[in-house]
Amino acid sequence: MSNAALNQPLWLAQARAVSAWISSQMAILGGIIMLLLAIMTVVSIIGRAAFGVAVEGDYELVEAGLGIAVFLFLPECHLHKGHVVVDIFTGHCSEAVQEKLEGLGEILFVVASVVLAWRLTIAGFEAHEYLEQSMILEIPLWIVYVPGVISMVLVAINALDRVLQAFFGLPKQTGHDDLEGAGNYE
Repeated sequence: MSNAALNQPLWLAQARAVSAWISSQMAILGGIIMLLLAIMTVVSIIGRAAFGVAVEGDYELVEAGLGIAVFLFLPECHLHKGHVVVDIFTGHCSEAVQEKLEGLGEILFVVASVVLAWRLTIAGFEAHEYLEQSMILEIPLWIVYVPGVISMVLVAINALDRVLQAFFGLPKQTGHDDLEGAGNYE
């Protein structure tokens, strides 16, 4: 473990570890959802081709399931800096300038994540209030918004942590798998 990890408060290391653990569990759940959707799609296609019968509501399930899965992947993607970075203009800058620019990018992530969480929350409450549901299976649509809100809140928290690292000298995270140490997203 690095000196930065050893010098950070225990509560910060634990919060980062919990955040990293939740992010990885959400990504695993997203993967399981996608796997189940793939299996269901294959069964539906084979059933349609061989027996003239498909899985009822398969399009609805794929639409909702993929939307949920994508949101579930976002926190883990953000922790591992998995977003696309175009550094054509910043590649030649000093490391200090690049860190400050990354900090500015994280500020934008905080703002975008908070706005998305806010708007998804409103949309979810409206879907619940108006009893919106899918056409064939009549699945309440507000349920689909819940993972999106949770994911965007977690991305905002992780981005805020990085903003504090970039501009206020908060120690950086160093270890991902250790729940007693800090999580890793460097």
